[in-house]
Amino acid sequence: MRKWFIITCLALAVAVTGCTQGGNEGTEKFQGTYSFRSDLANTGIIHTTGLPNLKGEKWSLQLENKIHSSPILADGILYFGDEAGQFYAISANNGKIIWQQAFAGKIRATAAVYENELYFTDTTSTLYAIDKTNGEVKWKKQLDDSLSSGAFTDPWDYYISSPTIDQDVIYVGGEGPFFYALSRLDGSIIWEHETPMLFVHSKAAIADGKVFISDMTGVVAALDQKTGEPIWSQDYGAVQSSIAYKDGILYFGSRDQNAYAVDAQTGEIKWSYLTSGGSWVSSSAAVNDEYIAIGSSDSKFVHVFDPATGKSKFDFNAGSRVFGSPVIVDDIMYFGTAFTDKTVKANIDAFYAVDLKTGKEKWRFAEAQSPILSTPVVADGVVFFTTLDGHVYALK
Repeated sequence: MRKWFIITCLALAVAVTGCTQGGNEGTEKFQGTYSFRSDLANTGIIHTTGLPNLKGEKWSLQLENKIHSSPILADGILYFGDEAGQFYAISANNGKIIWQQAFAGKIRATAAVYENELYFTDTTSTLYAIDKTNGEVKWKKQLDDSLSSGAFTDPWDYYISSPTIDQDVIYVGGEGPFFYALSRLDGSIIWEHETPMLFVHSKAAIADGKVFISDMTGVVAALDQKTGEPIWSQDYGAVQSSIAYKDGILYFGSRDQNAYAVDAQTGEIKWSYLTSGGSWVSSSAAVNDEYIAIGSSDSKFVHVFDPATGKSKFDFNAGSRVFGSPVIVDDIMYFGTAFTDKTVKANIDAFYAVDLKTGKEKWRFAEAQSPILSTPVVADGVVFFTTLDGHVYALK
C-alpha cells in the first residue's frame, strides 16, 4: 500500500499540488526542533539523548528517488527533499509519509524551519517558503541562476546552499554569484553580496553581528549582518562545506587539503592541518570545547583535533569518503560515508558512532548498502539519516 501511494503521488505530481497520507500520527515523541548543523553558528552539537549502543532499525522507508539533502526534525516530523524535486514530511515515530509536494528542481539544499514554515532552495535557484503542516507554497523567490549551466558542473559538488534563519531574515546563496539576505515574510531582498566568481553552496554561519560564508572559488568572507558589506575576505582554496563558529574562531576544511581554524574578526589563520595523502577536507566541522571533528574524501578519515591548538587527537579510518558532516552528542560523533565512484562495485559505506574520548568505534550500521551523503539527526536516542538510493533510516 505504501509503495502504491508513493508511485501514485509521483504520477500525479503535475496535476496536483501535493499528496497526504496518514495524518499527523506518531508525533508525540521527538518534540522540539533539530536543525541542520544544529544552530546559527553551525557547531553540529546536538543536545539530546544519544545512541551509544545500537539495537537495530526502528523503521526504514524506501522512496523512489536519490537523496542528497539531509533531514531536519521538528515536533516529531522529518522534512527533506530529493533529486526528483519531491519534498517529504515523514513521521519520525513510525516512518509514515504525512505529506509530499512536488517542486521544479532537484532539492539538494537542507530545509530550515521557523515557526510554522519551511524554507529551502532547489536547483532552479528558487527559494521557497512552505507551510510545514501540508506543504502549501506561501511564497517563492527566483534568485540569480546565471551559473546554473553545465559549464559550472562539478561532479563532487553534491549540495546547494541551505538557508540560515535569524528571526525574520533568511541568509542563503543561489545558483549565481550572489549571496542574499531576504525577508522571511515575503522573500523580498534586503541586501545581496556578489562573490568573486562562483556560487555559495554552503550554509552561512552567523555570530557577533557577522555572516560568514564560503564560495567554491575558495574565498571565505565575513559580511556585516545588517548591510552585507564585506568586513574581510581570504582565499583558502575551494570550500564546499559550511563554516562552523565557536568562541571567536571559524573552523572549516578545503579542497586545498587543509583543515583551518581562522580568527573570526580578521581572517587570520590560527592553525591549519594538512591531511595525509593529499585529500580534500570535504565535510563541515562539528566543534565543542574539547573536540573538532571533520571528514575528508580520498584519505577516508574523520580527523579529530583539539580546537584550541589544532593538535591531532586521532584520525578515524572510516574506510570510505566522508561528504556528509559529523554531529556530536555528548562524547560520541555520528556520521555516514559516501563512496559514489561507480567503478567500485562493492559497497564500502556505513553509518558510524565513534567514541571521541578513545577514538574507537562504538558501532556501525552497514545494512544500508548505499552511499550516505546526508548529515544525521540524533534525537531522544534515535538516529535518522537518508541514503543516496532513496532510503530513510531510523536507528535505535
